[in-house]
Amino acid sequence: MFYRSSTGTRSLALFYYWYIRMEKASFVFIDEFDAFYHFELSESVQRHLKQISGVQIFTTTHNTDLMSNDLLRPDSYFLLENNRIQDISELTEKELRQAHNLQKMYKAGAFNGR
Repeated sequence: MFYRSSTGTRSLALFYYWYIRMEKASFVFIDEFDAFYHFELSESVQRHLKQISGVQIFTTTHNTDLMSNDLLRPDSYFLLENNRIQDISELTEKELRQAHNLQKMYKAGAFNGR
């Protein structure tokens, strides 16, 4: 009997395959890591990645729901626009703090430049 899995399930299986090997790397880049994930799974994957020590990990996403101080520090978020990568703290007059709702600020246009 043949069972077919969803794109999300296959994507998660592939992620797990690489996840168990990541601690041997020094640098990991995952483009649109959550393209086929539900928000809660995306958040969980980010939390697991955060626990790997000794590895510099970059992830990209279009999901603004992941812009949370609960997940990463404010200085860990960057925007890619017009072939430029900028730290979000450079795009606002405000001093970013743990209490700020980064997603709400982003949607309100707070990071459209100084």
